[in-house]
Amino acid sequence: MKKAIKKLTYQELSYRYQLLKELMGRIPDVIYFKDRQGRLVMVNQAHARGLGLKPDEVVGKTDFDFFPRERAALMAADDEAVMKSGKPIIDKVERATRPDGVDNYVSTTKIPRYDEDGKVVGLIGITRDITHRMQLERLTEEKELMQRKLDILEYTNKTKSEFVSVVSHELKTPLAIIKEATLLLLDNIAGALNQKQRGLLGKVSDRVGHLDSMINNLLDISRIERGKFRLHYSLANINGIIKDSADYFQRVAQGKGISLEYRLPKRQVHVFIDPEKINQVIINLINNAIKFTEQKGKITVEVEVVDEKVRVGVIDTGIGISEDDLKNIFQRFVQGNQLGALEKKGLGLGLSIAKEIVGRHNGEIWAESKLGAGSKFYFTLPKFHTAGILDKGFKNKVNEFLAEDISLFLVSLVITNCEVFPRRIGVSRNRLFRDIRGIINSVIAVFYKKKKEGHRPVISDSRHGEFLMLFPQIKEAQAQAICEALKKRVNVYFTAKKRRAVFINIKEHSSFDGLKSSHAKNAIPRLYIKKMVIGSEVRHSRRVIYKARINIILGKNKKESCQTVDLSTGGVCFLTKAQFKTDAVLDFGLELAGQKNLLCAQARVAWISDLGAPAAQMYKVGVKFVKLKKKDKHRLVRLIRLLLAKG
Repeated sequence: MKKAIKKLTYQELSYRYQLLKELMGRIPDVIYFKDRQGRLVMVNQAHARGLGLKPDEVVGKTDFDFFPRERAALMAADDEAVMKSGKPIIDKVERATRPDGVDNYVSTTKIPRYDEDGKVVGLIGITRDITHRMQLERLTEEKELMQRKLDILEYTNKTKSEFVSVVSHELKTPLAIIKEATLLLLDNIAGALNQKQRGLLGKVSDRVGHLDSMINNLLDISRIERGKFRLHYSLANINGIIKDSADYFQRVAQGKGISLEYRLPKRQVHVFIDPEKINQVIINLINNAIKFTEQKGKITVEVEVVDEKVRVGVIDTGIGISEDDLKNIFQRFVQGNQLGALEKKGLGLGLSIAKEIVGRHNGEIWAESKLGAGSKFYFTLPKFHTAGILDKGFKNKVNEFLAEDISLFLVSLVITNCEVFPRRIGVSRNRLFRDIRGIINSVIAVFYKKKKEGHRPVISDSRHGEFLMLFPQIKEAQAQAICEALKKRVNVYFTAKKRRAVFINIKEHSSFDGLKSSHAKNAIPRLYIKKMVIGSEVRHSRRVIYKARINIILGKNKKESCQTVDLSTGGVCFLTKAQFKTDAVLDFGLELAGQKNLLCAQARVAWISDLGAPAAQMYKVGVKFVKLKKKDKHRLVRLIRLLLAKG
């Protein structure tokens, strides 16, 4: 029995037509209906818009009226195949050119259209622009290909590093035997030598030493590439490290007719470093200076303390480095082109290793030179602040903990102007030191009453107005809690004495987080330093984050506008595109927050850090004030106090 077909009312038909009209009008895909002859019976807005026409202007025409004949013929062949076979074409992807000349990728679906008797009378087509999808797929394929290449490159690089490491280690043993045998011969252990024999063996000894240095450099590069380049920190005196090799280099320089001068601070300069690695950097720089300085030339090795940094410089009057070579001087296997083949005598690894070592110490290294006018090499290290000479027992204890892989928090409580400050608050110097020591002991006692296990804290002597507290195996939050408790108790102490204007501040001064690499398993124990400052004025070394504009005067009617990074009463750090020279004196104008007038002064360039963006040529520069008027210094003090109070 034939099923009755429900007849739709006019309202229902009208509603369905409206839905179809909305679909055809708003969908971004091209929709069209064709008859058996390929004429367009009906198209939507997207189809007509792509042709630059209205739907009524498209109806009754074929693809040959809009597309190039070759393209239209291919489309007509697909139409005929669908209508003849009754089989649809689903998601056919092809590159197409629109009538407006734009190339794109499209996905086309064509299905046959039937009449009531089941006869094919045309087709319905939908075409979608998939250009973005194809671009994404292509980018994905390119990414996968690039990743495969990177994997191969990483494997090759790893294999190369391992090969270099194995070969270098294998060479060291026979080289050590040759070295020892040469020394025995030179010491006449195997019998007396004539002058000619001694001269030949001396040359052998020099070449063996040079080869040993090259092998050590290859091993260092291999360790760096494999993430096994480790630093072993200890608290060291930079002056002592430099003096250890001074006699040797004096003899070498004298033998070549070169004057070698050392300019070191009279006071000890303590730094947390790997002494062996930093010594390697210093030896490399001095060796290079001697190597490329001619007879009657001069080399100066200097150490200068610049606020929170220690700057080491090696300056020579040698042959210099060209501007082009200077840009790449710290890259691997790079040496100056002005050197003859016999003069190079190396692999060009020393400076790249020096840069790696200094960078791992959170320092900067840079060079300044001009061909024929000598070179200046500088590097900086974070300074360990202390008011006086460290107690030997305390220093040894620090190094013992570090050697045992024990993480440390070192808290320094400094009384500024310790000779004058006690009189200002009406307390004797000894009484103030005794009271502060009592506060420290009471705070530590409360904290360690809860901490039953682990190493106990170590407190240094306080005769120089500084209390050093060493806390092994505690977390950062615990160290911060101790500092806050100390600050609160000290505040109560001065409030009780009706001295509310005393300046007290806590700031993390430095942190040594081990190796700055992704190889966390190879990182050394962390060491943090926190400093508390007590006094009636801000110390010069107290730096605060400060973002403002600073104008550097480069010449008449010419200036460089830069962005500051931090600020202190001793100097300012800023970002710049200009490449300044170390120790150059700059005139500048600095914006001070909340003040109309610029602070105009002079400052000396203390250190330079290349930010490693050759395209942008950006540098981070630290300058130290040279001429600063008393009123301007007061302006800085007020601003820094305000910034510190805001946290």
